[in-house]
Amino acid sequence: MTKKAIFKHDVYYFVELLILVVGFFLISVFSSDLPLQFILLIFILLSYITLGFMHHKINHEFNEKIVLEYVSISALILAGFLFLNIGRI
Repeated sequence: MTKKAIFKHDVYYFVELLILVVGFFLISVFSSDLPLQFILLIFILLSYITLGFMHHKINHEFNEKIVLEYVSISALILAGFLFLNIGRI
Protein backbone atom coordinates (compact mmCIF):
# COMPACT_ATOMS: atom_id res chain seq x y z
CA MET A 1 0.00 0.00 0.00
CA THR A 2 1.37 3.41 -0.92
CA LYS A 3 1.64 6.38 1.42
CA LYS A 4 -1.07 8.15 -0.56
CA ALA A 5 -3.47 5.21 -0.10
CA ILE A 6 -2.66 5.02 3.62
CA PHE A 7 -3.33 8.77 3.94
CA LYS A 8 -6.75 8.36 2.26
CA HIS A 9 -7.66 5.62 4.71
CA ASP A 10 -6.40 7.65 7.68
CA VAL A 11 -8.52 10.64 6.69
CA TYR A 12 -11.58 8.43 6.25
CA TYR A 13 -11.06 6.77 9.64
CA PHE A 14 -10.45 10.13 11.33
CA VAL A 15 -13.64 11.66 9.90
CA GLU A 16 -15.65 8.57 10.85
CA LEU A 17 -14.21 8.56 14.37
CA LEU A 18 -14.86 12.29 14.72
CA ILE A 19 -18.52 11.90 13.71
CA LEU A 20 -18.99 8.98 16.11
CA VAL A 21 -17.25 10.61 19.09
CA VAL A 22 -18.91 14.01 18.68
CA GLY A 23 -22.28 12.37 18.01
CA PHE A 24 -22.19 10.09 21.03
CA PHE A 25 -20.88 12.97 23.17
CA LEU A 26 -23.89 15.06 22.10
CA ILE A 27 -26.20 12.16 22.89
CA SER A 28 -24.78 12.03 26.41
CA VAL A 29 -25.04 15.83 26.81
CA PHE A 30 -28.71 15.76 25.82
CA SER A 31 -29.49 12.70 27.94
CA SER A 32 -32.75 14.18 29.21
CA ASP A 33 -34.16 14.88 25.73
CA LEU A 34 -35.05 11.51 24.18
CA PRO A 35 -36.42 12.83 20.84
CA LEU A 36 -33.24 14.85 20.26
CA GLN A 37 -31.11 11.83 21.19
CA PHE A 38 -33.01 9.75 18.64
CA ILE A 39 -32.52 12.39 15.91
CA LEU A 40 -28.80 12.61 16.72
CA LEU A 41 -28.47 8.83 16.59
CA ILE A 42 -30.24 8.64 13.22
CA PHE A 43 -27.86 11.33 11.89
CA ILE A 44 -24.83 9.43 13.24
CA LEU A 45 -25.97 6.13 11.74
CA LEU A 46 -26.84 7.64 8.36
CA SER A 47 -23.44 9.37 8.31
CA TYR A 48 -21.75 6.06 9.19
CA ILE A 49 -23.59 4.26 6.37
CA THR A 50 -22.95 7.04 3.84
CA LEU A 51 -19.24 7.31 4.64
CA GLY A 52 -18.87 3.54 4.51
CA PHE A 53 -20.57 3.31 1.15
CA MET A 54 -18.51 6.15 -0.30
CA HIS A 55 -15.27 4.71 1.06
CA HIS A 56 -15.93 1.26 -0.37
CA LYS A 57 -17.14 2.62 -3.70
CA ILE A 58 -13.99 4.74 -4.11
CA ASN A 59 -11.29 2.57 -2.53
CA HIS A 60 -12.57 -0.99 -2.39
CA GLU A 61 -15.19 -3.32 -3.73
CA PHE A 62 -18.80 -2.21 -3.23
CA ASN A 63 -21.31 -5.05 -3.19
CA GLU A 64 -24.37 -6.40 -1.37
CA LYS A 65 -22.23 -7.78 1.46
CA ILE A 66 -20.92 -4.29 2.27
CA VAL A 67 -24.43 -2.82 2.19
CA LEU A 68 -25.70 -5.57 4.49
CA GLU A 69 -22.78 -5.10 6.89
CA TYR A 70 -23.21 -1.33 7.31
CA VAL A 71 -27.00 -1.48 7.53
CA SER A 72 -26.87 -4.40 10.00
CA ILE A 73 -24.39 -2.67 12.30
CA SER A 74 -26.51 0.49 12.24
CA ALA A 75 -29.70 -1.47 12.91
CA LEU A 76 -28.03 -3.26 15.83
CA ILE A 77 -26.94 0.05 17.37
CA LEU A 78 -30.43 1.52 16.88
CA ALA A 79 -32.03 -1.57 18.43
CA GLY A 80 -29.67 -1.34 21.41
CA PHE A 81 -30.55 2.33 21.89
CA LEU A 82 -34.28 1.58 21.76
CA PHE A 83 -33.90 -1.39 24.12
CA LEU A 84 -31.99 0.69 26.67
CA ASN A 85 -34.52 3.52 26.48
CA ILE A 86 -37.78 1.57 26.26
CA GLY A 87 -38.80 2.75 29.72
CA ARG A 88 -38.50 6.40 28.68
CA ILE A 89 -40.68 6.10 25.57
